[in-house]
This record gives sequence, structure tokens and C-alpha cells, in this order.
Amino acid sequence: MRTVLGVSVGSATARGVAVDAIDESVRSAHIVHSFDPGDHLQVALDLLDSMSSDQMVGRADIVLAVPDDPGARGRTSAYSTYEADRLLVASELGAQLRYLRGTGQLEGARTVAVCDVGASGTTVSIADPVTGTVFSSVRTTLFGGIGCDEQISRYLLSTYGADELASDRARADLLVAIRTAREQLSRLRVAEVVGPFVGGPVRLWRNTFDDVLERSIRSLEDWVASVIVDAPCAVHALVMVGGCANLPSLRRLFRRDLMLPVIAPANPESLTAHGAALMAVDAVNSRRQHPRVPGRVDGLSQQGGMVGVVGYHDTPRHRSA
Repeated sequence: MRTVLGVSVGSATARGVAVDAIDESVRSAHIVHSFDPGDHLQVALDLLDSMSSDQMVGRADIVLAVPDDPGARGRTSAYSTYEADRLLVASELGAQLRYLRGTGQLEGARTVAVCDVGASGTTVSIADPVTGTVFSSVRTTLFGGIGCDEQISRYLLSTYGADELASDRARADLLVAIRTAREQLSRLRVAEVVGPFVGGPVRLWRNTFDDVLERSIRSLEDWVASVIVDAPCAVHALVMVGGCANLPSLRRLFRRDLMLPVIAPANPESLTAHGAALMAVDAVNSRRQHPRVPGRVDGLSQQGGMVGVVGYHDTPRHRSA
């Protein structure tokens, strides 16, 4: 049995998924929450080291999926990788597409729009899932998990009042509690929020949550619609990934108003790390079939493999209804 590892870097979380290189079954999965955005890469590397030690995974069998510049994605295939510190580094978009292809959810879709609704913002990339060609990719901070949590925080504080909220730590703890409630509301009708409220913990109902965020969600839908309309080629499906893709109201609005199939995979928040692990499986199989040539990784030169990677270096048409 041989285990490989995929790790993803986000602005608020780092995730790792270890899979069996033979049958691609998940052996282990871990997540690290709530860290300083300036330390996000180091946290991901610490998680990588911990999981690789526990699972006895060599660095050559690890793929680290990192954020990259959306504006640079069209210069190379989303599936491009490069080698750094004896592990492979990939674009988060490539990892997402690899996972989706592996599940068969993109069958028949020649061009897809991947809508990554993350913690700090939303990125929409128009790509060919077979070749990894990226036709366009744009990002907005109009909507993201952190912004959602801040809106909910303001609503709860204005509704229930704060017994004490003087320190930065107290505010950060409240946002963590709200993020946890947001995740729970993806499957429950109500969640409890522990915070500095005058009367103690409060209940946050899903319909209240939806009402508070309705304007922001509609603005996001309009923006996504405009990106797809302006795409240089026809889009055959939209895929929702990222932690906020779990929001029922967001899924409902997209499915109602977007005139194309909307794919909402299970566990969209861990999809990138899982896809990175599948890319590690591909790398293992490639090395078995084609012995490694010095200076090249998976047929791509180390120097030219990827463009615009952030932070980790070795040295049919749509209209809204």
C-alpha cells in the first residue's frame, strides 16, 4: 500500500487529504482553522509535515495546491505543476478540476465555470476540464465567508447587544462562533452562537441568516452572471466550490436564475485538498510509466510549469432571469 498526500492553502484554513495511490480511497483528512492570513502558508506546511510523518508519505508523493493570480491562469494549463523543496506545487484551480473530473460530474461539459466562493472572496474561472486550458479568470471581494460572518456579527450585536466586546480577541472569538454557526446552517435550520451577548448564547435561524445576506448574495449572482456572459466561449455548466458554496440560499439562487446546469459537489470546502491528492496519484503513476527526466516534472519544465503562483517558491451563454 502506498499513500499520497494533498494539501490546500486558504486564507482562513489549511486542509490535508491522504489517499491510497492504488484505489484512491481516503486514508486520513485534517483541517487547521483560524490562523493569521500572513501565516497561512507556514500553517499549511506544518500540516503537510505532520500528515506526511503520520502517513509515512515521501515528499515526492505530495502535492500542495496554492492560490494563484487569476489574471495569470490563462498563460498555462490549470494542471501544470512545478517542483519545490522536493514536493509538487499546483494551482488550486487545477486541483479542483482534477477532483471534479475524477467524480465524473463534468461528463459532457466541454467548458465549465468554476465558482470558488472562499473566505476572502470569490473567483470564477472559465476552463476546459479535459486539457486544463483557462479561457478567463476573475476575482472579486464582493462576497466571501469573512464578509458574511462580519455582516452576521453586526446584525447579532445590534439585535441582542454586547455585554462586553472591547478586545480584538473577543471580536475574533465571536467571528469564529459565527463561522461555526454558518457551517451548521448548511444542514440545520437553527444554530447557537456563543458570544458576548447580554442574555448569553443566542439562536441564529437559517431564514434570518438568509435575510441578512440576501442583498450580498444577489449581488454575487449578478456578478457571476456578468462574468459568464462576458466569457470568450460558451459555458456548459457552473460548479460551486469553496466553503461558502455550502450555503443553501446561494445554491438555490444560482439554480433558479442561471440558465445552465449548476453542480454543487458534496463537501466543497475540502474539494481542493482532495483534488491535490489525486494529482499526487497521477504523479506517482506518471513516474511509473515514464522515468523522470532531470529538469522536468510531469512533462513541464520547473521554470515554466506555472505562472502567478502566490507565496510558495523554491528560490451555453448565460443571462440572469
